Amino acid sequence: MRNALGYLTRTKLKNQIKDLLHSPAKLTYVVIMLALLIFSVMGRSGQELETPQPMYQLTAMLTLFYSFTFLMALATGGNSAKTPMFTLSDVTLLFPAPLHPNRVLVYGLMRQLGLSLVMALVLAFQYGWLKVAFGITWGHMALIILGFAICIFLAAFCSMAIYSRTSGKENATTTLRICIYAIAALYLVWMAYTCRDSLLPLLSGGKDFYSAMDSCASFLSSFPGMLFPAGGWSAAIIGGALTEDMPMILAGAALCLVLIAALAVLIVTCKNNYYEDVLETAELAQSNVTAQKEGKVNELVPKNVKVGKTGLRNGWGASALYYKHRIENRRAGVFFLSNMSLIFVVIILFFAFVMKQSMEGDTGAAIIATFSMATYMQIFSESMGRFNLELIKPFIYLMPEPPLKKLLYCMKETLISDVIEAVIIFVPAGLLVKADVLIVVLCIVARISFSLLFTAGNILVERVFGSVSSKMMVLFFYFLALIVMALPGIAAGIGLMFLLPESFGFAGMFLGMTAVNVPLSLLVMYLCRNLLQYAELNNR
Repeated sequence: MRNALGYLTRTKLKNQIKDLLHSPAKLTYVVIMLALLIFSVMGRSGQELETPQPMYQLTAMLTLFYSFTFLMALATGGNSAKTPMFTLSDVTLLFPAPLHPNRVLVYGLMRQLGLSLVMALVLAFQYGWLKVAFGITWGHMALIILGFAICIFLAAFCSMAIYSRTSGKENATTTLRICIYAIAALYLVWMAYTCRDSLLPLLSGGKDFYSAMDSCASFLSSFPGMLFPAGGWSAAIIGGALTEDMPMILAGAALCLVLIAALAVLIVTCKNNYYEDVLETAELAQSNVTAQKEGKVNELVPKNVKVGKTGLRNGWGASALYYKHRIENRRAGVFFLSNMSLIFVVIILFFAFVMKQSMEGDTGAAIIATFSMATYMQIFSESMGRFNLELIKPFIYLMPEPPLKKLLYCMKETLISDVIEAVIIFVPAGLLVKADVLIVVLCIVARISFSLLFTAGNILVERVFGSVSSKMMVLFFYFLALIVMALPGIAAGIGLMFLLPESFGFAGMFLGMTAVNVPLSLLVMYLCRNLLQYAELNNR
């Protein structure tokens, strides 16, 4: 039994490698990801700034990134056992074994740290522009990846400790969530107060944007600015290594070790055995793995649903799908917008403010950058819309209505939500960057056209690749289809912008994209109109 955990770890790694080598879909995915990584690195291999940006600015970026990651992971995982610290095979093999619970806990933590390192490897795609801007090496990039893994690991460990202590206590969970947000708010207030001399002129309409950003970067790269729990401490370790500041490394490492020890004590001394706490997590994770192998997708349902009024009250036949989606939105979000869409709106508006300040009065460039950011994030919001979730249920196929009619009513809620979201984004963004009313209206119309295009892309992928069991391959084809479908509109927009007189500005770009996106989307929808005629077209 002494080497049982080591044997289990080695066997799992060996089996995972064998599974990868015998799975063409996974091998293709790995090859594509490696090719994209090489392309992103080699594409900027010859580009370097004559004077790289100071390293303390990179440290400040890491502080913000790690802290935000830790906060989001903790806020979304702290109220339930969502942390995959153990798999169902671990539950089956380790829990009945004559092993001390503390040793099993250490095994779970080491496994979680390994998963965090794998998740952090996606940061390697940022090496190209970081090398250009800061002159970093692959050694520096490895440190950044390690810091992100430590941050994710601490977030998972904190989530486990919170769940073990607050399981079954709804009031305690709510109070703890409020405390987490309060700590983040106090931290922001502290940063604003420390940098008030440079932020006040910026808020009063001054043009001292870079001075304000440099002041905030100086605060975030100093040890007081790295005191945000876990995320800031991880940044202190990595930032100290990047700047060769040994006291900062030791201070960050000491704080992280103290946190790990305190969390371990909280879990081990909890009256509720953590074995029971992770059973639900293991079963949920195993059901997700089984669903993925069968080509299915599990819909995420909130734990506590505010029911309110019951019944559709409207709709007959295919139109019932639309009213059903309205009720689901009312219970899960705000009006027609989901919580994720609201987060995207806040991020885009903040991006618009930063672009307005950094572009130094270039309204056209600022609105184009904001529109590009909004369109990029729209890809992910469309992929998580209710249209895709409806296809995993059998009822839409059993409904005795024409396939095209069902398809249109299934899309109706998504398109209305996209219209509302476009107005909420670009009206405030236009006011921020001081864009013309015509440009703001065209931005809204162009974004709606991209909503229609991305929805058509969803339909195309479901119609052509819906029977493919590997969801990794389907995701790859989804992004590939969206890129191919978006290119004609982008090309038409750029061409029309140069053809129209200079007085039209960027209006030609938005007009060109809209003029191509709408008919192309309608053509794809018409060609795939029988998507809902046969359930066999979808393997979910």
